[in-house]
Formats: sequence, structure tokens, C-alpha cells
Amino acid sequence: MRSLDRVVCDYPLPDPLDQGRAFGTNDFGGFGSDLYVITRDGRLLRQAPVRPREHAPVRDVEWPIDGDIRIFDDDERAGGATTEYAVRFRVGRVEWVRRVRLDAPEVFRAGSAAGNEIVPEAMGRPGSAEEFLAAVPRKLELVDGHIPGEERLVLFLLMTMGLGRVAALVGRDRWLAAVEDKG
Repeated sequence: MRSLDRVVCDYPLPDPLDQGRAFGTNDFGGFGSDLYVITRDGRLLRQAPVRPREHAPVRDVEWPIDGDIRIFDDDERAGGATTEYAVRFRVGRVEWVRRVRLDAPEVFRAGSAAGNEIVPEAMGRPGSAEEFLAAVPRKLELVDGHIPGEERLVLFLLMTMGLGRVAALVGRDRWLAAVEDKG
């Protein structure tokens, strides 16, 4: 079973309230529940695990990565809201840190009165980054044959593609048969 690696970010985060929190990540394998530290000067260090019989101090090993990682925390104090950041490394140093998980726009919030206000149009419309992040599941997976959050994802796709294009993909006769079949 995979477990999350932990990341402590000493590098300045966009939201100072998140500073000093331990985040999780799936981006390093997640098999040993390792601890990583993003230092104030932007380096990524992996704290080598100490075996129970060893009395040696914990050694930090620098990981000079080049690319993006995601760190996140499910903060129950915020009503279950997820705090997530993307961290880009270039030549082993942080290039930037951005908050990527946003609160769902009102039209996608469960139980909101506005939840049914998105009416896909025949020609569709471009979606915003906020709508995309709110509609697309963080992890695309099948659970009992379904994608968790699939209704929001489909609604977003219908909104951006437009009903005319979707009907053309499945064929007019099938589309009409599905609409007429209420059983």
C-alpha cells in the first residue's frame, strides 16, 4: 500500500498561514513515508530514515530535481478544504511556488442553489482555470466502475464542448434516443 511522503516547506509560501505545516505528496514514490524539506534557500532535502538500532544522527540528502511537485494537506480545521501548492524546481532550486487548489466556484459547490445554473449551450464556451480545477478530480481513478466527482467533470466538459459537438460525437439518433428514454 502506498503512503504519502511528508514535505515541510521552509521556503516562503504564498499564504503565510501555511508556513511550517507538514504537507503530503505522491510525487516521490510514497513507499517509505519519507520526510522531505524544502529549505529557505530553495533546495530539496530528503531526511534519510534512521533504523532503530542506529544511533547516527539523521542525514539530509540533497535531491537536485528539475520539474514540478505537488504538495497538499487536507486541513480539517478549514471544513475539509484542501490546501495544495505546485512547486517548480529548476536545476535543484525552487523557481516558484503557486497555490493550485482553489475553492470550487459557486456553480460547482454541492448543495448550492447555483449548482444547477450551468446550462451547457449548443456551441459551448471556454472554461476558466478555477472551473477546471474545481471540476477535475485530483486523482483520476475508478472506484466501483465510476470516477469520483464524474458529474462535475461531465458538466464541465459539456459546458466547454457544447451540446452540438457532443451530440455529433455520439450521433444524433443515439443522442435523441437517450433523451427520450426516461426509463
